[in-house]
Amino acid sequence: MTSRTVLHHGDVYSSADPFATAIAFEGDTVTWVGSDEAAAELGGNQVDLAEDFVTPGFVSAGADLRDAEVSPAELLAAGITTAHVVGESTTVENFAAAAPPGLDIVAYPLGRTDATGAVGIAELDPQHLPEHPQFALVDSPEQLRTALELFQDPVVRTHAQRHGYRLLLGCPVPGAAVEKLAGHGIPVTLDPTRHEQPLGAMLSAGVQLSFALDPASPWRSLSAAVYGAADGISARAAFNCATRFGLRALGRFEAGVLAPGALATAVRWEVDGLAVQVADERVAAWSTDPRSGTPGLPDLTDPESLPRLRAVWVRGTEV
Repeated sequence: MTSRTVLHHGDVYSSADPFATAIAFEGDTVTWVGSDEAAAELGGNQVDLAEDFVTPGFVSAGADLRDAEVSPAELLAAGITTAHVVGESTTVENFAAAAPPGLDIVAYPLGRTDATGAVGIAELDPQHLPEHPQFALVDSPEQLRTALELFQDPVVRTHAQRHGYRLLLGCPVPGAAVEKLAGHGIPVTLDPTRHEQPLGAMLSAGVQLSFALDPASPWRSLSAAVYGAADGISARAAFNCATRFGLRALGRFEAGVLAPGALATAVRWEVDGLAVQVADERVAAWSTDPRSGTPGLPDLTDPESLPRLRAVWVRGTEV
């Protein structure tokens, strides 16, 4: 018989119920979200959240190992439960071998074109494109121009979309490139802490955007996306880029949320309070009024008071 775990007396960030204070797992699946009163009627292992905050696990959609050392254990300890990893084949293999249980890894070895891999954008030959998912690496403005020209070709663009190509951007995106990126329909991943980017314009145009996250604290990445740029985005949009949109880039449109039927992968955080936040102070709405219907997120303005991780569940099991 499948055991049930019930988390209650907290705040649950759920797409199914913006007012949820409790959530239940059975096996590896979320089976219910709702109120503390209803949770008390459910059998199983009852866990008192003591007013902590529960979210889906974070997704670092572009952990780049080419010029940085990242510890897989550090990622999980930061609340990152999925990492898309780019690097030399041996480096990626060693990273995966060292990963603790609970960290889901999608590997993109450099130069691998006969299977899922990563390749410099200039190395893609329009006449001989790989028929496997590819992370095309764009590290300079010149390479970005190459990418925009390459995917203007409808045959190349259709092939890339059909085979799961993605772009990992390591350079600033000029405003003039936003509409072209959106028109290509190819998922884009970038690190919001690395360059100031036109995030608001990109999302408004329909760019399929996900984030490479700070390996020590994904909340720092969200803070940079909301407050660290002139064209910042709302905390809710940033959170989506750091969770469900990274999985959407893999074609997993139902993942990265806490709702009945979803995988029971969740993180418990100690927080100082929740608020509804947007980048522009002139229109910022700081409200936890239940009537607003907008779920709050932790205050991202102060890097010294970002959420502290308390526990991680992956597929219903605490890790």
